[in-house]
Amino acid sequence: MTNILSTYKLYGYDNLFLEFDNLLNNNLLPNKILLSGANGIGKYTFAVHFINYALSKNEDDSYSFESKQININNKSFKLMNNSTHPNFNLINLKINKKNIEIEQIRNIINYSQKSSFNQNKRFILIDNIELLTKNASNSLLKLLEEPPENLYFILIHDNSYRILETIKSRSINFKINFTNKSIIQITKKIIGDEDFSTINNTYLKMYNSIGDLVFLNNFAKKYEINIESYTIKELLNYIISKKLYKKDPELNIFIYRLIQFLLFETFYLSKDNKIYDLYKYFILKMNNTIKYNLDIESLFFEFKNTLINE
Repeated sequence: MTNILSTYKLYGYDNLFLEFDNLLNNNLLPNKILLSGANGIGKYTFAVHFINYALSKNEDDSYSFESKQININNKSFKLMNNSTHPNFNLINLKINKKNIEIEQIRNIINYSQKSSFNQNKRFILIDNIELLTKNASNSLLKLLEEPPENLYFILIHDNSYRILETIKSRSINFKINFTNKSIIQITKKIIGDEDFSTINNTYLKMYNSIGDLVFLNNFAKKYEINIESYTIKELLNYIISKKLYKKDPELNIFIYRLIQFLLFETFYLSKDNKIYDLYKYFILKMNNTIKYNLDIESLFFEFKNTLINE
């Protein structure tokens, strides 16, 4: 079974959940919702929780509104998790793809033309809408212009990237922000105080999102690394030398961020123009590697030999 969530309990979204619940109960829920905010703050998690709440209201083992928790025995959640719920359709980035492609949008167009199961609300959740190709964005826009009755779109947007202004203008935008203090408090609730205490200040300074800190903690536990005692350079050396990115493709973005932060920090401390030139060189190379699907391993080992083993 593919898990659509990494956590079944929702933290930090009580006020927004209450607002959505009031809209839902008064039949005022917008049928085109844009959840916009920084990457890794839980926008997608909130959306899945709310959709499960809406779909499971009259079912056994329904969503717990009071504790903001999914019951894994709930029928709707099981169907959502298996991608078989007739009233839920999830669009996200496929493995080894850099964009959400037009074929995925065509699938939800076909889905939108089907009748609703039991006349209940249907939800289409699109994660990382900024990753839609131009053709996919234009195709989605046509569907957003005249959505079928009882069909609700929730679009997740990492606001560090641009999306079509016409998609923004046709949606009700809910902007989500967390203070650094809130990010720390929520992360502690998710991973526990003991695990949080192993994340040293360097990484807390580097990451300003809940998702990044949770990923760092899970990574350290998975590979039995004492993250507290590792500098960024040592951690990069370990990951690249062990070729962990081959076992876990999700590590690629994690490595990119570590490289970017290490280069910036090294330049900031040294004010050396040679380091700044290296920073520009590797940032460009990383961007091109992603954009043109180039060989990741050669990039990582070039970086390792250039800066880590200097």
